[in-house]
Amino acid sequence: MKGGAWGIYIALYFWLAAMGGGAFLISLSLKDRGTKVLGAWLALIGIVAGALLLIADLGEPMRFWHLLAGIHPVSVMWLGSVVLALSGIGLFWLIISKEWPDWLVWTTAILVLLVVGYTGVLLMATARPFWSGSPLLPWIFLASAYTTGSALLVLFGSHSEKLAKLSFAFAVIEILLVAAHMIWTYSGAKDAITAAISGNLAWAFWGFVVVGVLIPLYMEAQKKALALAALLVLLGGFLLRYFIVYAGQVDVMRF
Repeated sequence: MKGGAWGIYIALYFWLAAMGGGAFLISLSLKDRGTKVLGAWLALIGIVAGALLLIADLGEPMRFWHLLAGIHPVSVMWLGSVVLALSGIGLFWLIISKEWPDWLVWTTAILVLLVVGYTGVLLMATARPFWSGSPLLPWIFLASAYTTGSALLVLFGSHSEKLAKLSFAFAVIEILLVAAHMIWTYSGAKDAITAAISGNLAWAFWGFVVVGVLIPLYMEAQKKALALAALLVLLGGFLLRYFIVYAGQVDVMRF
């Protein structure tokens, strides 16, 4: 990425791909075919938009094409690019198909799941303590994908009671994983943790905790303004990725 630093485009890519991917994975557990097609559309849009953001961050579109066309099986970035492309193909195939064969559904679901979890693996592959200091980052992103994916489906009009329960459960898991990750990495990433709790990134971290998790959990428990709660969950999903991306680079980036 530009100058070795990852910025807003990367945070947005992580957010869009996970949000859409989570919506698709959750939709597969619902009976309504219309919701499943909606989930596939949301995932495809998120993945395509995310890929465009990656290309924009590289600065030279041909660099992305060379990365995709070459064969680098030991490169986490190359593997992620291939999975990103294949998941997009699978989602498009489902969207245009009248019947959804099980093999295609399962293959696409696995690819989308890898896209969602890959973002955490990509960060862990670096030498930065806040990113690589614990094995929890992929699980944080996966839990957040399910939380934001549920919220996205609610926002698009799905009224399944299962969605609210899933969003509630994964939001609790998500915040517990974030707390565990920060405790786990504190000894090697004190500057990053300080920036998140009381420094330049405190607005993003506490915004995620309060606006993105606690307030929506209260609203969902009270069954009040569920559309607004869903919007707050989506905002919280972005703030989570923003503070994680920037906290890992407190020594190389200005805010």
